[in-house]
Amino acid sequence: MKRPILYVIGFLVLSAVSLDGCYYDNRDDLYPNPVDTLDALITFADDIQPFITGSCANGASCHNADATNPVLETYDQIVSNIEGIERRAINEKTMPQSGPANQDQLDKLSKWIEDGNLNN
Repeated sequence: MKRPILYVIGFLVLSAVSLDGCYYDNRDDLYPNPVDTLDALITFADDIQPFITGSCANGASCHNADATNPVLETYDQIVSNIEGIERRAINEKTMPQSGPANQDQLDKLSKWIEDGNLNN
């Protein structure tokens, strides 16, 4: 009679020890999303226009009113040439003419295009 009780007690102890190690981790708690510096809204007025105006459409640049290349001074002009801007500035890194823009500017431009190039 003692033997079955010992088996039951042994089984219960082993079960308790085994189950104690089982728990469910919340994936979000274990691996929080990294903070994306571009989660903030990229705006045309604050981020894109100053970059393009300062790099591409200023003074003796390639894309001002005096140039033979597409003019990139207003929102409509920029958006109507967005495919070329994306190709040359982001993909090929051949714009601006002075050399590739810094990565932060290119990331913002890429995010703005990805978000639908809003006039904001």
